[in-house]
This record gives sequence, C-alpha cells and structure tokens, in this order.
Amino acid sequence: MSISRKERVRRVLAHEAVDRLPTQVNYTSAMGSVLSTEFDLPSGMLTESLDNHLLRVDIASDPRISEDGRTTFDWWGVGWSTEEEGYFVTHAPLASAKSSAELDAYPWPDPGQPQLLQQAHDNIEADGGERFVIPNLGFALFERAWSLRGFERLLMDLALNEGFVEALLERITEVQVRLARRYTSLGVDGGYFGDDYGSQNGLLFSPSAWRRLIRPRLARLCTVFREVSLPVILHSDGAITEIIPDLVDVGVTALNPVQPEVLDHQWLKRTYGKALAFYGGVSTQTVLPHGTPNEVRVAVHRCVSDLAADGTGLIVAPSHRLMKDVPISNVLAFVDAIRDQGVTL
Repeated sequence: MSISRKERVRRVLAHEAVDRLPTQVNYTSAMGSVLSTEFDLPSGMLTESLDNHLLRVDIASDPRISEDGRTTFDWWGVGWSTEEEGYFVTHAPLASAKSSAELDAYPWPDPGQPQLLQQAHDNIEADGGERFVIPNLGFALFERAWSLRGFERLLMDLALNEGFVEALLERITEVQVRLARRYTSLGVDGGYFGDDYGSQNGLLFSPSAWRRLIRPRLARLCTVFREVSLPVILHSDGAITEIIPDLVDVGVTALNPVQPEVLDHQWLKRTYGKALAFYGGVSTQTVLPHGTPNEVRVAVHRCVSDLAADGTGLIVAPSHRLMKDVPISNVLAFVDAIRDQGVTL
C-alpha cells in the first residue's frame, strides 16, 4: 500500500521500512526556467512532475535591488550578485567592523516580524499535508558570518581575532534560534540548516576551531527541533569526515549532500548508517553536468546500493541544486533512474 510523501520521508529519516525511497530535485531559478520550457509546465508544477518529497518554506522578505540592478540585498543586509547563477557576495555589510560595539550597532533583522512567515504558512496550507515540510535555514552560522563579514576577512579573524568571530556568531545564533522556534510553532516536520564547512580536500578551518565556535551553537539550533521530537537535516558541502561524529552528537539526524567526490558512501553507510540518514548522493559536480545519460543512471543505482542497501535511510537527490550546466537529457535520465528504483526497492 502506498504511503504519503510526508510519511515516506519521516520513515527513511527514522530508518523505518518504506514502499520506495523518497526523492528530491532542487534547482536554480535559471534552471527552473529551462525545465519549465522543456516539460511545458508552469514553474509551480515542476516539483510535482519531479516527484519532490520535501516542501522547503522560507521567510517572506522583499529584497532591495541596487540602482544598477546588479545586486540584491537579503533580509540580513548582505548584497548578492544578480548576474551569478550561484551565490556571490557583492556587499558584506560588516566588512569594516572592528569591535563588538559595532556589532551591537548593526541593524540585525527581527525574527519576530508578524508577516515574516505568512507565505510559509500559506504554502503549508496549500500543500495539504502531502509533503515533508522543512524551513530553509540556509547560511545558518559560518556561512552567514562570512557573508556578513566577507570570506577572507572572516578567515583572518579566525586566526587573529577569534573573540570577534565568537561575538558575531552569537548574534547570528540568537536570530536563528528565535526564527527556528517560530518555524516549529508553524508546524514544520523537521529542521534544515545549510552551513558549508568543507572544501574539496578537508575542512575550511581547523576542527578545533569548529568545535569551539560552531559546535555549541549548532547544538542550540538542533535542540530547537529535537526538543519537540523533530529530525534535523544538515547540509554541508565538502570533505567533513573529521566532524561527522560531532554532528551526530549535537543532534543532526540526516546529512546532506553526501558528495561522492569527497565522502566514501560505503564507508558512510558502514560507519554511520545507524546514526545518520542521508539526503543527496548523485554528483552535480561531475556526472550530472558532464556524464552521459547512462552514466547518470549508473550513478543513481550506485548511490542507492551504497547508501540504502537496506531499503531505507536515504532521500535520493542530486548533491546540490541543478544549474543550467546540466543537460536536459541527464535530468530525464535521473528521473527515469529514480522511477526504476521506486519499482525495484
């Protein structure tokens, strides 16, 4: 008997039996336009066509656009390039700050704004309980800090002025905790935090610094959801093997995107398969943009074999949002391979 997409995700995150593995395909707005044209569907119907199981809800904040149209400013005051398909900071508002007093003077966003989650509420209502709802708390801690400060400056601060970094992270955490609590009151099904800690070859900064500065604050964020018995998904790109035990300890229940280039899937399943569920696993760095359709199908089957040989514990997905460099033929191959897995599992 078929179960709802919401229940299917809940079960795989709890390592329970499912009729088939849940799936999720996220994409950039530019790629969304390509997919809408290819499938001859309005953008609002793409997620249904792709059999997405997650409903990601976000804050409602009108972005400010620069006069030249090249920068859009987010809720936190960070400026992002409108000319990039990914994420490129053009304005870091705390780049010149030198003290905690300047942090105090910064106009931090108010997570208590009454209408902030109105769109999220409406989207949840419209979904009617079909999909598994998670808040889009991306750029949660470290990424939010460097976007506000500037990437290079923040890394210099880590080496020369750790107290400033800690003060900055504490202010960010206070905002994120309040926002997370509002999401739990809204009725989400789990937590989701995005916070990249790794590069292709290892952590972006030392494990000891991560444990001093990030771990206790990530634990506070996870606790908001775990104290009401909700699972937590953490997205972190890169080779983060050294801190995976810490992620389990602070309450992370599912790891995303489990990049196959930097994390050994068989080792992950063997070592952490009882402690963690997984979400992702099919490369947007290599096979999806550069492989053949058959190679994409093989990658999907290998991902499932390595991370969900027991038939659960995995949301099958690309390892990041699809961008325009992914050929439509490979998107179709991915979707076909997912459907094949749905039949055989």
